[in-house]
Amino acid sequence: MNRGVERILATLRRAPGLTKEEIAERAYVGLNTLSGGGYLKTMRREGLIFISGWRRNGSGSFTTPLYSLGCGPDYPKPGVDEANRDAPGMAQLLEAIAKFGPIDYRQAARLSGLSLNTVKNSDYLDALLTQGKIHISGWRRARNGPMRPVYMPGARESEPRLQPMTAAEKSRAFRWRRAIAANSASFAARFMSRSR
Repeated sequence: MNRGVERILATLRRAPGLTKEEIAERAYVGLNTLSGGGYLKTMRREGLIFISGWRRNGSGSFTTPLYSLGCGPDYPKPGVDEANRDAPGMAQLLEAIAKFGPIDYRQAARLSGLSLNTVKNSDYLDALLTQGKIHISGWRRARNGPMRPVYMPGARESEPRLQPMTAAEKSRAFRWRRAIAANSASFAARFMSRSR
């Protein structure tokens, strides 16, 4: 058996679940020799090592195989979905919500240092909801737009979305606000005339 192969096997015996870069460093085998020379491929074909897991990259995808001793079947490469998604932006949002919650997505973007478009389009908040790291504690009516969820940390039951107001309810609310404004103006005028 080749000395390089012996060093690789000894390395994996001491520390299973290593990347090819970690194997190269600990077994004193050149990275090009390890992967380009076919050591890993040959050792897998002979049943000496197998892929025992996968490591995430910086964007949260599983791209780096981990090698261990043995002839087991290779661990399948996991797909990324809302339940196992992980990204640095998600951690920043979670930190902002934990520190400043309850906040909506606009406030979360500003307080986390992420752009509003990133927060809106990345589905980071949906992933955090699915993972139970945050919940919707209520809904805030936007000035000119739909209701916005307000987020808090923790795994609790999220508040259901409020139904939009019907045209009749909007009209009634407008008349109510107008009546309040008229009454407060007449009250102020009466108060001012008495104080003279």
